[in-house]
Amino acid sequence: MIKLIIFDLWNTLIYKKVNLDTYHKVLKEKKIKISKKKFVSIFEKSIQTKKWRNERQAYKNLCKNLGLKADKEYVGLIMNIRDEREESVNTYSHTIPILKKLKKQGYRTGIISNISFFSVKRVKKNTNFLKYIDYPLFSYIAGTVKPDKKIFRKMLRKARVKPEQALMIGDNYENDVKTPRSLGMKAVLYKNYPQLKKELKKFGIDI
Repeated sequence: MIKLIIFDLWNTLIYKKVNLDTYHKVLKEKKIKISKKKFVSIFEKSIQTKKWRNERQAYKNLCKNLGLKADKEYVGLIMNIRDEREESVNTYSHTIPILKKLKKQGYRTGIISNISFFSVKRVKKNTNFLKYIDYPLFSYIAGTVKPDKKIFRKMLRKARVKPEQALMIGDNYENDVKTPRSLGMKAVLYKNYPQLKKELKKFGIDI
């Protein structure tokens, strides 16, 4: 029996209205040869695994790990791109209704997200859906990022549920489906709201 329903954050519960690709904007213009997957990995581990005292320190660390000069130009460029994207954060129209329905049915809710302390502050500023989440677990608190199994185990301990009692929902197969299933959790790959409704009905969950 499922007791805990865990959501990914980006492109599952919330989205960015401004579509600026940090990878192409920074690396393509600077002609640095690195894959997008590698860039994302470096970005997450550089920015999202600790609570930095300030953004400039965090992005200096990112520049260093990317092999860029950690000077005012490069740090400022990346920070401006991220700021513009993250100030445009909004919830999907179905996000809060889903969370309300789940709570009404007695399910507990959680979030596991690769996200920085700074981004969480913007999410809280621009949205109010977090009040419907029982167990928010962000990577900067956990000290690691998905798909590391540690962050999922931490959530299970926090909510005091067995793996088979937890369901993970997210848009990234590696992060949100493959790893949770390897731990014995249930998992659904999120594509859109109608698809999610159909998938959850298989577990006897009506949203």
